[in-house]
Amino acid sequence: MTQATIRTRIKTVLDTVSNKGKTHDYLRWAVKQSDFETLFSTTISTVVQIRGWQIAYRGFRQEEPHIGRTADQYRVHRFEIHGYLRLDDSTSSEKTFAALAESVCNALDADTTLNEESLSLYRNPTQLIIDERLFAGVLCHHGVIDLEVAETI
Repeated sequence: MTQATIRTRIKTVLDTVSNKGKTHDYLRWAVKQSDFETLFSTTISTVVQIRGWQIAYRGFRQEEPHIGRTADQYRVHRFEIHGYLRLDDSTSSEKTFAALAESVCNALDADTTLNEESLSLYRNPTQLIIDERLFAGVLCHHGVIDLEVAETI
């Protein structure tokens, strides 16, 4: 499974998550507020809001087989999946974002295509970190999911 194939599969999995907002299969950049809103605005339950996810490829490492494994080498691809939700204290948006991020992690973990292609020691996802960030001038909840997928080479 190549880097490009893995990236496509990650986006496919993200697109199965309800109310996750927009998904981009690469990092999107916006300097202007209007461009940012075009990229990340979505309507959830008749409310227009900033809500979306981006997939970033961060490279790979190559590994020799582990004890008890075949003589194949492995290329372990590393991805970061960034999620954003406009912060709104009046709607408890922190809770909404935490539940949404967990749903994304659960979908990645349950995906048999990624998990069959990866080795059991590289579980999906490996880590979730949540914080708050200004994104194109908008205060948002931000989450980054670390994901490693190994391919036999």
